[in-house]
Parts: sequence; C-alpha cells; structure tokens
Amino acid sequence: MKQETIQGCKIELMYLSNENIHFHQDLELLYVVENGVSVKEEQEYQIGKDDIAVINPNQHHTLFNCCNTIVFRILIPYRLLRKLVRDEYIIFRCNSVLYPSQEDKKLRALIETLILRYLNIEESDLSEMASILFQIIHQLSANYKLDKNSMKLYVKEHMSEKIDRILNYIHHHYFETLSLTDVADHFQVSESYLSRYFKNKTGQNFVNYLNEVRIENAANELCQTDATITNIAVDSGFSTPSVLNRIFKKKYGITPSEFRKRMEEFTHNEKIENDKVEELRKNLYEKIENREEDQNIKKVAIKVQTNHVQWMNHNEIINIGEASCVSEAAIQEHILFLKQVLDIKYVRIWNLFSEKFMISTDFSGKNFNFESLDRIFDFFVQNKILLLLDFGKRNRVIMAGRNNELYSANMQYNLKTIDEWKNLMEHLIKHLIRRYDKGVLEKWIYEFPWNKEPYYEKDYVYIDAYEAGWKIIKSNLGNGRVAGLSPHGEINEVQFQNVIHDLKTRGIFPEIFTVKIFADYSHKMMEDYSLQMGNDYLYARKYMEKVHALLKNENIECKICISEWSNSVSNRNILQDSCARGTYIIKFILSIWKLADMIGFWHGSDAVDTFYDSRKLIYGGGGLLTKDGIKKPSFYAFEFMKKLGRDILRIGNNYIVTRDSANTITCLCFNHRDYSYYYYLKKENEHLDLSKVFQSEEKEKIEFTIEELDDNKEYMIKEEVINSHFGSIMDEWRLLGNQEELGKEEIHYLKNICIPKIYIHHERSENHKIKFQVELEPHEMRMVYINEY
Repeated sequence: MKQETIQGCKIELMYLSNENIHFHQDLELLYVVENGVSVKEEQEYQIGKDDIAVINPNQHHTLFNCCNTIVFRILIPYRLLRKLVRDEYIIFRCNSVLYPSQEDKKLRALIETLILRYLNIEESDLSEMASILFQIIHQLSANYKLDKNSMKLYVKEHMSEKIDRILNYIHHHYFETLSLTDVADHFQVSESYLSRYFKNKTGQNFVNYLNEVRIENAANELCQTDATITNIAVDSGFSTPSVLNRIFKKKYGITPSEFRKRMEEFTHNEKIENDKVEELRKNLYEKIENREEDQNIKKVAIKVQTNHVQWMNHNEIINIGEASCVSEAAIQEHILFLKQVLDIKYVRIWNLFSEKFMISTDFSGKNFNFESLDRIFDFFVQNKILLLLDFGKRNRVIMAGRNNELYSANMQYNLKTIDEWKNLMEHLIKHLIRRYDKGVLEKWIYEFPWNKEPYYEKDYVYIDAYEAGWKIIKSNLGNGRVAGLSPHGEINEVQFQNVIHDLKTRGIFPEIFTVKIFADYSHKMMEDYSLQMGNDYLYARKYMEKVHALLKNENIECKICISEWSNSVSNRNILQDSCARGTYIIKFILSIWKLADMIGFWHGSDAVDTFYDSRKLIYGGGGLLTKDGIKKPSFYAFEFMKKLGRDILRIGNNYIVTRDSANTITCLCFNHRDYSYYYYLKKENEHLDLSKVFQSEEKEKIEFTIEELDDNKEYMIKEEVINSHFGSIMDEWRLLGNQEELGKEEIHYLKNICIPKIYIHHERSENHKIKFQVELEPHEMRMVYINEY
C-alpha cells in the first residue's frame, strides 16, 4: 500500500525486501504482521508475527531472510523526537524478542489500531491517526527510553572516546546548518584543535565527513520515501538541490533522480493485493473487538508424563537480626513458628560481640564472660535449630528508605588490633566446644562477610581478618563450614577478583560463598549494568552470573548462598505489608533459584524493627510476621513455594506447575505488577496510596490444560487464595479503621482471619485432559492442588 506521511512521520504496510547494511536518522519501528524477518544490529535476532522492534536513529542495521513478510513500518523523524523528548541523547530499548516488557501489550494495541485506520485511510480522520502516532511516541518515551543511569552506561560503552561523542553529535545534527565552529563550540575546544583531532581520528576532514553522512541519509530517503528531491536536499542538510546533485553525482556517478529510478527497479516491493488487504483488515477487526475479553487470557498446556527438571526449594535460611534480640520471648516464639511452618534449616544472626552482652573489658586478656550469649545459643540448641553465625560488624540501623536512616548506632565492641580479634574468636569457639556437643557445632555455618565496618581498627585488611577466623574455625571444628565474602557495594570488580584469587592462593577459600542482594542497592562491581530500583530481576541475575563467572575464572567450585535479600533495605515501607511484596518474592525466587544453592530472606519478624514510631499494628517493617505474630502475604509466598512438588512440569512468567511423589499437581500462580514512575518520586516511607505505585492494576487470566491424564476420571481441584480481599493484613486492618492500638481480641481475630481463602471444585477428564481457569487480582497469589478423587 501507499506510504503515508502524517505530522512528518511515514507509515506503510508492505511486503518487506532484504535490505543491506544502512542507517538513517529516522527512528524505525517494525511491526510484523505475517511471517518473519532477521535483523542484524549490534547482535542478530529474528522477529516474527506480532513482534515489535525499534531501530534507533543512526543505528547501522541489516534486514534479511524476508519471505512473504508483511510488516507495518513507522519512520519517526529524529528532529520530531528531539522536540518532543528534549534529551541530548535519545535511545529506546524496545524489542519484544530481546527485551520483552509488560508494556508491549499496550504498544501493540496502539500499533494495530493505527494499522486499521491506515487500511481505511479514505474514511479515517487524519487527526485521529496523528493522535495515535503521538500516543505511540509517548509510550516509547514513557516506557522504553533509557533512563539517566542506563544512558550513562550506554554513552560509556558506545562513546567512551571524545571522537565517538563528536561523531554521534554530527549524526544527530547533520540536517542543520552545521559547521566546524558549531561543533567546536559545543565541545568547548578550539576550531583548529578540533580540525586536527578530527582528521587524525577519522582520516578525513570535517566537511567531507559531514557530506558523507548527508549523502548517505539522502540515498536512504530516495530509496524509502517518495519525497521530492528538493525536500530530501533540505532534510539532509544541503543548502540547495543543486548542491545535493553535485555531491551526489560525485559519489555515485549518477543524479539523485537516476539513483531513485534504479533502486526502485532493484528493490521493488511486491504490491499487497486487495484480497490480502481485506483479509488483514478483517483479522484486525476481530482482534481489536476481542481484545477486551481475551487480552489477559493466557493458555498453558501441561504434559504430566514428560521428563521434567527438578524444583529445588533453596529457601533454607531466615535472617532474624542482632543476636541480642533473640533473648525476647516474642522473637523466640516467631523463630519457632517460622522453623516449623516454613521448614527453615538455618537462622542467621549477627552482632555476636554486642556491648549488651558485657563480654569483656580487655580483649587482649583471658577474662571473657559469654553468659548472655549462652542463653541465646541454648535456645537454638535446645530447639534443634541450626545457626548461620555472621561474625561481621554492622551498625543497628532502622531504615526509612535507601540513604534514609531513622536510627543508626554501633552496637559492637571496637576491637583495636587483629590480635584482639583472634583472641576473642578463639575464646568464643573454645567456650562453645566446652558447652555444646562438637557434632552440633560442626553443623553450624560460620560466616565472615566483607562489610563496610572493619573487624578491628589498626591496619585492617579484610582478607587477614577472614583468614584469622577461617583458621580458628578449622583448627577447633574440623568439619565446621566457613562462609565468606558478601562484598559491600563499594567493592569494584578488580578488588573482588583479587580477593578471590588471594583466598584461593592461600588455600582458605570458603566452602560457602555468600552474597547480598537488595532490589534498591547497587554494587560498584556492576557499574556496567543499570540498576532499576525495585523491579529489576535482570540486574540481580546479572550480578549472580558475574559472581559465577569470577569463580569460574579461578576454577573454584563451592556452594553459593544469597545470605541476605529483599525487595528493599527499608524497615518503613508499607509495601512490605502488602500483597505486592508476596508476588515480588515469588517472582524473584523463580528468576534466581538456579543460580544459588542456599537463599536467606531478610527477615523473619517485625519485632526486631520496633522503634519509637512503631506503635501501629503494621508500619512497613521488613518481616514475614508482624510484631504481634500475624502472617503477612510475604509469609504465604514462602509457604506456597514450600508446598511445590519436586518435578517442574512447566514454568512461566507468572506461574510454576509441579508434581510430587504422590502425583499431586500444584500450580502456583501470581499477578505481579512492576512499579510505576510515581514510586520513585517519593521516599519509600512516604507512600500512603498504593494505587499510584504500580504501572497497571490489571487482572490476569490463565487457562490451564492438564494433559496425559487417565481418561474419564474425577479430579478434585483445591485453591488457596491470597489477595486484597483474603489474607491481607493491610486490607483487614483498614477494615478496622487503621486503629493504632488494638486489644488482644482484635489481634487474635486478625491472626485467625489473615489466612488464604479456600475453594474446592471437581472436574472430569475428557480425552485425557482437564481444563480450569484462574482469574488473578492484581498482586494475587493462588495455589492450586489437583488430585485424583
């Protein structure tokens, strides 16, 4: 069909032909209507039916393997983007194959609506088409444009040298009246310096290079548009058509008009016949009419007899906090409950050398009093709970958000020298051996993390402190396992790699390599990647993959443990109390579980977060339980994952289906929604209205088909549901008027009502299949059990 120009944007439905490597200033959006095409930019990929790919301005690219491929192409002038977006650099990361996004659905719907208007252009309102085009541009800018942090990394990777930035500037401004003086002024250098520098780096002078860029753009315009030679000359930065003619003929040996005629003969795109147009129009009508009903229905087929990957529930560790808090009865009660219900294997505690324990006044001597610590260890030993002891020093902190401390205090003794550190450790371990069975102690894990706070003051080096701890554990508890590293955020990759190498060289590498991951906490060793706070699972995966790669470089094999992780470092974020955190937990675990052998959540109970501001029932604490022991939605996320079977039948973006040894099929479904831009506009403790915090609040429908079952059998389907209506402490408390002080009866009531809603129904298999559908509210978790009745 004919190319149309609306507000400077060119749109066309076409049979796509192969295109050799080229670039153009326009942003190119490709939407595949039928079949597919291979694209090569910096990497090669294939896009098929309904896929979207945006090729950024001035990005060299090739299109090939086009076979009856119908695409809808939108070309958006860069100068229009600059007027609308107003950033120095504009890069979009929009590709439904390489970077699938929840926003693809909205963008796809807009494109399909525009195609339908284009197919009916004789009857369409051009102002409406222009409106849809600008909505598409808005979607690209709002949801796909690289943010400032990502843009910095992009510039660093692609424009690390000054010449790269100069060439990029020329490519984005060649259509203007651009001179060497203009470019020199922009980069704040002299004209003579720039002229010499440019010739040295590119091998040609500035004017010749600029004309090359302009001619190449003009050639692309001649091939891809029906614009007049005069318009192409002006759009390409030439003062007159005669200047374009002269320079063009010098390069190609023919005039622009002759070039266009030859290229039309060579690259003639097959015309889309009327019958095909009518077929496409009909399909789009049906698609758009059914969109409201069908857009959220995801169909999932499960084959139960096929060989499957095994699910490993690595959620073995729960972080409790400072050792001193374990002396409180409420926290002991919460620990016992979490161990029993969630099958927690290890409890992780820290600040063992707190001043609260009154251990000693002379750490170079022999007089140590571990009586207060004994009462804490006795509790764990008597209840057969294994410990992961974190010997690192850390402040007691109440965080209202990232870089926002409500309270911070050093709770540990300040040791002066490494000798004091060794002496204290040696006396503690020998004391433990005298008091408890050595077999019990050898089941514990002894961790020496790389925290910001030093283990001692004078001549402190982390690896020396670690080595001292490692030797004391190994000399006294031969089978005791040592964990270590957990580098803090200021450690860069070179420092990290050097310590790994040194530990291996000294023969003291830990059996368990630990890391910490918080969704709003970045690592210097990951400066090549951008952290999108709150919902960037890719960042966490890349971090873990980098850890694996660094260990592989040294030929090291050990267990890898995420000793501490959460969606936020904050203890005062109401999202912690909501269903949203529950779905976040499941999403995170499913994205990371193959990369870790042990995982420890931060943390078990809000009772360790109490402060002057914690009078309310809930206050955004980081625990799975409220201070009163009421189960939060985040608790149920872990309970549901614990109930999964051993064999994974299928795993998807928002579900996992498993089977256990008794042939019970379990489906864990969840409707996780990512944060919106509004989330980042306020501090974490200032969010009071969660309705604005997420990108969308849509329901999700999933239709499961369980195949390869016995035929004509009755199956019982049981569902457990946690959402804003059932099992949510935040929503139940709201129904009580958010009353700050509640009595025992109200607390007891909330403990009893904050549980999953249960549904049971029956289905009979037909043709060896059963079908059932779930509709998930935003932030809902649903566990489905299927058993032969």
